[in-house]
Amino acid sequence: MAAPKVSVVMSVFNGERFLREAVDSILGQSFNDFEFIIVNDGSTDSTGELLSKYTTADSRVVLVQNKQNIGLTRSLNKGLRLAQGEFIARQ
Repeated sequence: MAAPKVSVVMSVFNGERFLREAVDSILGQSFNDFEFIIVNDGSTDSTGELLSKYTTADSRVVLVQNKQNIGLTRSLNKGLRLAQGEFIARQ
């Protein structure tokens, strides 16, 4: 499989309230040649369960589950290390 043109990287911590809207806004783009790397930064709400459903429904979603909260910067860097796209976009 060829590398995607764009890697979209997002980190979330206890974001269940607006998570669906944020993820759906990316997945609903007319440009489709991307991977969507989402780092769940040790959430204690239902964020992890919600994100797991997206990985089943859409192969562009790459989910990383931090066992504990390590903070936004470290989580984004973790996602960047996994990025395969020519370009990086930040959600």
